[in-house]
Amino acid sequence: MANPTRALLSAVVAAALLLALAAGASADTYTVTRTDDPTLGPCLPADCSLREALTASNNSIAVDDIVIVPAAATPYLVQDESFTLPINDDVEIRGAGAGETVVKGSAEGVAFTIAGVKTILVGLTITNGKGAIQNNGNLTLREVSIEGNKRDVDSGGVKSNGPLRIESSFIGFNRSEAGTGGGVQSNAAVTIVNSTIAHNSSATGPGGIGANSSVTIASSAVVHNRADSAGDVGVGASTLIVRDSVFADNRSASGLLNCDSSDPLSSLGGNVSDDASCGTGATDKPNVNPLLGTLGLHGGTTQLYDLLAGSPAIDAASQCPPLDQRGVARPQGAACDSGPFELVSAPAAPTADTQLAMRLGKGKLFVNAKGQTKARLTCPSSEASPPCSGKVKLAGRFSSAAKFKIAAGKTKAVVLRLPPGAVTFLQENPAKRKVRVVVRAHDAAGNQQTIKQRRKLVPR
Repeated sequence: MANPTRALLSAVVAAALLLALAAGASADTYTVTRTDDPTLGPCLPADCSLREALTASNNSIAVDDIVIVPAAATPYLVQDESFTLPINDDVEIRGAGAGETVVKGSAEGVAFTIAGVKTILVGLTITNGKGAIQNNGNLTLREVSIEGNKRDVDSGGVKSNGPLRIESSFIGFNRSEAGTGGGVQSNAAVTIVNSTIAHNSSATGPGGIGANSSVTIASSAVVHNRADSAGDVGVGASTLIVRDSVFADNRSASGLLNCDSSDPLSSLGGNVSDDASCGTGATDKPNVNPLLGTLGLHGGTTQLYDLLAGSPAIDAASQCPPLDQRGVARPQGAACDSGPFELVSAPAAPTADTQLAMRLGKGKLFVNAKGQTKARLTCPSSEASPPCSGKVKLAGRFSSAAKFKIAAGKTKAVVLRLPPGAVTFLQENPAKRKVRVVVRAHDAAGNQQTIKQRRKLVPR
């Protein structure tokens, strides 16, 4: 018969071992501290290359490691004799932004080679590789720029044999010298959101994106890609689903052709294209010039095309992410704009404040027994730069003056004190009661006004 005490002890030990393993499996973080690619060594706190950080992550038993690649004045180089950075364990590689963290390949190998693991790349640029990424796992690109890579086979940018998701990224100026999909070639499902695929080229097959799988493109732009062979397109897939995106000027040797799908193309609406190959539904806009502006950052971290005034893509989307590729809130108008760029209208220029229009009250000026009278002054509600300030005075025999400051839309009775004997003089000389009232005013914008009017002083 089994000893119950021994069985209980074994269970406690097993539970403790599981807890220890779980604690040891928490994510490890490695920070890269040098930009060169030296002979492989350990990743030390003050001496760790990108290759050494990834090697440490590959050898870690932790789950979902993090590799921090800080901003650097020079690119992080891939120069080791293997000419690739292998990723063999789940990892998130975090750069400081596509313009701040640049990984420069050797032009002799693929910059990153991903085994059958989950990988997330955030905020960096990959350039000059003999291909940027070979993905055999599950890859997400977020705020990444893949540009200026060239490969002898399929895709100078990303070649993927596993699921691929591209968010808020730029895939551009990549080249396949003897293959298809200059920007992206995939044999597994591809999802592209809020991104720009532009100026890629291929020797054969689609110039921008070529896939033997499903491709879903939403709120993105596929533009200005080139295929050397006749009859090819900007994006081609076995199943192509497009929504709220812009397709333009994708050409092959035989001319303009933006989209192609082995299965019937599925448009979910809101697509703008300069041909009719990317959707002709009720909310699509085929055969129109999308009126793209210039390629640049436009306030973001990855390149995209802005929209010119009057673009048919403005307010044309059926739905959209909460932010555009740059991080600008959507929508900015009546609806979201198609593509990755949300046009922000310039605020109306403020109306220039060039005048002051104070008013002096009409009628007689009554003088009390103390020799005081009141001038009623109004600062108009239309005054753009209040308050109305200045001085009012009586000129001549009854010289008197007082300062004033009046808020916009308000009227104030400004008290003027006449010189001694004025009341008696006015009572004895009715024919000499006329006086000139002078108001000199200005507002906060420096506009000035002078009012000169004749009034009659009347003693009470």
